[in-house]
Amino acid sequence: MKRFHFDTRGEEPSYRAAHWGHVNRDYFGNLGVQCLDDGPFDAEFAAYEVGPMRMYRIDAPAHRVWRDEAVRELPSDEYYKLVLQLDGHAQILQHDRAFDLRPGDWSLYDPQVPYSITNFERAGLLVAQFPRRAFKGFKVPNLHTSQAHTSALQGLSAVFGSFLRSLAEQLPTLPDAVGRPVSETAFGLLASTLAAEQQGMESHTTLPAVLKLRVKQHVQAHLGESDLTIERIASDLRCSKRYLHRVFEDEDCSLDRYIWLSRLERCRAALASPAAASRSISEIAFAWGFNSSPHFCRLFKSQYGVSPSEYRQQQQALAQRSPAGDESPQH
Repeated sequence: MKRFHFDTRGEEPSYRAAHWGHVNRDYFGNLGVQCLDDGPFDAEFAAYEVGPMRMYRIDAPAHRVWRDEAVRELPSDEYYKLVLQLDGHAQILQHDRAFDLRPGDWSLYDPQVPYSITNFERAGLLVAQFPRRAFKGFKVPNLHTSQAHTSALQGLSAVFGSFLRSLAEQLPTLPDAVGRPVSETAFGLLASTLAAEQQGMESHTTLPAVLKLRVKQHVQAHLGESDLTIERIASDLRCSKRYLHRVFEDEDCSLDRYIWLSRLERCRAALASPAAASRSISEIAFAWGFNSSPHFCRLFKSQYGVSPSEYRQQQQALAQRSPAGDESPQH
């Protein structure tokens, strides 16, 4: 899992705030960044790629971040953004609406629209970026927040917030192979809260999107089972095969291809892992649902350009050339 870590305490005190602004702009674009604390700006910033999601763990003194009308397109505009308050008190303002963030509160917003987030005291934050393409079939409300007016929504919002808080603690130790299933789970929980809020308004567009996420979560949970087929998924989720194919029509790949691509991704991670060095290639393939070693090898080479054995040798050679214990972050 690609990660980057920055700590201002490695900088001269007089330059810490400026360096903090530079790092934020590297990842979020040309946003306004203002320090509100008179003391030394001791802050930490960690970035992670979790499957298609991007996640950031931030700990910083009082500060404000904003986007105004003058800011043009940013690379981060390809995402919707969510902020979870881990510690401290903040306020997010967008569309002339303000929402106070206390520990455990979260807010989903469109970063293309001018906004500001002010942390009034030292704060711990988890920021998540969800690809816009993942929201097909959903109408994202303006400044969607954990504030809920029904017991069902309160429960969903609390479960999602608890999941994100736990994820924030575990991010530094997560292996590459879990990036996709973790991202599917995170978006599935978020989608459930959006769907519950929209229930009865645009259910004809919401329900297929929710089902698609349930299918992806189901696939990730049962990848190691060789009998995971479209027929079985349809039976498990109580829908027709035809409907399953239909909800995947706007995806880049079919459901069948999604299953074996996910299996290949897990196998590739295992082949690169020193912990699995004693396991045979066939053993790894069978553990992730393939039931034919030659078939697995053909698919692997077609997808990655090298055979499984060649890929394993390449990864072992790379590991031997790297300094022992080197876990230097990647920007």
